[in-house]
Parts: sequence; structure tokens; C-alpha cells
Amino acid sequence: MKGYSLKTRNLASTWLTSIFFLLIVSFFGFIEFFQDVHYQKATIDLTKSPVDQRFLENIDALSFKNRLGEFSVKKEKDGWYLQKPRVVPAKEKTIKQIINTLANIKIITIHKHEPINFQSFSLDRPVMDINLISKDQEKINVKIGLINPIDNTSFLTVSGHNRIYQTKLFENKLAALELSDFIESEIFSMELAKIKEFKLYHNKNSQPYNHFSQNQGSWMAKKYKVVNNTRVAKAIEDILKTKTHMIIDKQDEKLKNFINNYLKAPLYRIKVVLNNGKTVDYKVTHLIRSISDLKLENKQFFIMTASDRPYPYIISKNFLNRFSIRYSDIRN
Repeated sequence: MKGYSLKTRNLASTWLTSIFFLLIVSFFGFIEFFQDVHYQKATIDLTKSPVDQRFLENIDALSFKNRLGEFSVKKEKDGWYLQKPRVVPAKEKTIKQIINTLANIKIITIHKHEPINFQSFSLDRPVMDINLISKDQEKINVKIGLINPIDNTSFLTVSGHNRIYQTKLFENKLAALELSDFIESEIFSMELAKIKEFKLYHNKNSQPYNHFSQNQGSWMAKKYKVVNNTRVAKAIEDILKTKTHMIIDKQDEKLKNFINNYLKAPLYRIKVVLNNGKTVDYKVTHLIRSISDLKLENKQFFIMTASDRPYPYIISKNFLNRFSIRYSDIRN
């Protein structure tokens, strides 16, 4: 019985010693970790984003990957274009959203750039992976790992920085971006305030049916002496808000001929002159016949083209009556 009691005491003593040893190791690890965090925080400006602002101002291309897909965009002379998964005009608002988010990263803590932390913070399998390329072909990679909804923080790395950043959760929901967020669905590329002249032609007429000009927010009509400024602005803005049903980025010979035949005799033509002198021309067709390959029903859609867009757009017939601006729509 004494032997059993002695054995029990020895076993308990061994366990207590082991636990004490583990606590000591954990304590020193804890101290070392926070010393490292404190040291690095002391040498880094926490109010400054780890992605250089000057670099972000000169972005020429970027690729973005999350759990919903992989997308790449490139800046061309007339705007941004999606390159992957398809070549179509890209939504500039989404690109600005990504760049502005990276420019306003708020650092909370800093951790060692080592394998165990990569795994712990899911940086070995990032939630988002962003590659940025400047006009000078400089490259920066940003990986965003674990997103913690409890304290609204996330972990990220930036190439060229030998550390891991814990940051406040991005205000913009980048993790939820999908293909529709990258495709420019609006055929008009300008804002109302940037328009100097707006000319709308009927059929093949050489003179515009409506000719509006804007000067510092005030609208005038060549055809009418007196117009309501607010109503003119609304009529034009309604046209600018025309939404796309489909972008035809791939055309066989049959479809190309179908589209060209309608564009030869458009229902409306529009010429927009911007404040910077740039001119953009549009064509609006009559309602089109059915296209079975594209699942477009008879007389339910029309085609639009823009001189600053590479592909024709299919638009629902619900938008067609917006292009008919009558005097009763804009008078006082």
C-alpha cells in the first residue's frame, strides 16, 4: 500500500513538473511574441498602409483572386478592360474600390514572417490574392488570409515586407467580388457633369432632333428657347443609366451580318461631347428579331454600340422609350 502511495506521489510530481515547465515555456514564448510585436510596431508607422501610395497611383494592371473566381484587368488608352476570364470593358468603380482599400489599410499588430504564422493565419491558402503591376512594370503581391468576424480583423502580407500584418477588416467587401462586379454593364462611360454637348438624332437625319449644351450645371436647348434645367438633366441622365442585358464579345459571320444590318439604319444616333473635348458616338437600333442561339426573344431587345467600346450591347426594350425626348418632358 505504501509502494502504491509513493508511486502515485511520484506520478503526480512528474505531472506537476511537466505542467510547470510548459507554463514557463509558454510564458517566455508569450513574452517573446509581444516583444517582437512591440519592437516592430515601434519601428513602423501604423497609420501608413504597407502598400505604397505612389505605387498605387500608377497601377497599369492587376489580377484579383478570391473564392469566387480569378480576374485580371489592364488599363488601355480608353479605359480599363477585363482580360480574364473574358475580354470586355471593366468596371472602373470596382478597380478603384480595390486600390482605395489597399491605400487605407489600418495596421493593428505585426507578426513574424515565418511558416507557423503563415499556417495559423491561413496565408498558405489565402482568402484573397492580389497582384499589382505599375506603369514601370514594378510588381507587388498582397495576400489576405484569415478573416476574423469576431474582432473584425484580417491578416495579410505584402511582397517586399518581411512581416505579417493584422489589420482592421476591409470596409469594402472584396471577398465577395464576382464576375459581374468586374464587367462594365453600363454602355455610357461618362458622368452627367462631364458632358458639354448632347446631340440625339432620329434615323438618318443629318440635324439633331435634340441638341443640349451644358455650362456649369445649366442646360440649354438649341431647339427651344426655354427649358427646365432639372428636367433636361433627368432626361439625359435616364439615358446614361441604360443597363446592358448582354455583351456580344464573340460573333460568328452570321451573327455579325445580323448585327451590321440593323446598325446600317439605326433608330437613334447620339453624339456626346465631353468637357475635355472627347467625342463618343452611339447607335441605337430598332427592336430586333429573335436570336435563338443567344436566347433572345422576338422584338424584346435592341442593339447599341459605342465608339469607345469594342463590342455591341444587347439592351432590353424597356429602355428604348428613354431615347425619345419630347418638349413636354423638358419644358417648365
